[in-house]
Formats: sequence, structure tokens, C-alpha cells
Amino acid sequence: MAESEEIINAVFEDWAVTLDGTIEELTSQILTGDYGVTPDPEKPEDTRNKLQWLLRRELTSMMFGYCVTINGGSPSAETGMVRLVDENGTDHTSLGLHSAFLGYLDSTGRPTV
Repeated sequence: MAESEEIINAVFEDWAVTLDGTIEELTSQILTGDYGVTPDPEKPEDTRNKLQWLLRRELTSMMFGYCVTINGGSPSAETGMVRLVDENGTDHTSLGLHSAFLGYLDSTGRPTV
């Protein structure tokens, strides 16, 4: 069985890889003007809305990935798993956090893009 430090480092590596990819994707898209996200002094609100859509899409995807990691659906699960247990002792690890997260965003009026 893997040691706790080894398990948490595997989870952190999954998250760091996701973060690196998100940063690279956002940087690339903003600098190249993909999705029409370029400053337009005549339509600043339109530019802002497009940029917010892009950031929401990418960061929601990143957070979805965090939930998949907690659910054991990423490579770190081969090393071991971190359990998500609340203060009442309820284990939320295998409750489909990735779907629950998107459902929560929807139910609170936040777009999931």
C-alpha cells in the first residue's frame, strides 16, 4: 500500500498537470484571439462577455478534473486514493462528484458552458 505522502503527491501532480494545461490553453487562446477574445474598444462589454465565457469553460473543466481525481478516475488512483469524508463521517468519494459539481453549478444559476 502506498504511503499517504506518495498518494497526496500523485493527486497534486494530477492537479498540477491540469493547472498547467489550463494556463497554457488560456494563454494561447487569449494571445491568438481564438473565440473572438480580442480587445475591442468599440464593444468592451462584448469582449468582456466572450472572455468570461472562455475562462468559465476552461476553469470549469479544470474543476471537473479535480472532482474526477477525487472519484478515483485519474492516473493517481493507481497509486492510491484520498478519501473525501465530511465531519459526520460520510464518505463522498464515490458519489459522482464530477456530475454533482456540474449539477450544483446549474442549480445555482452558473453556466457550465
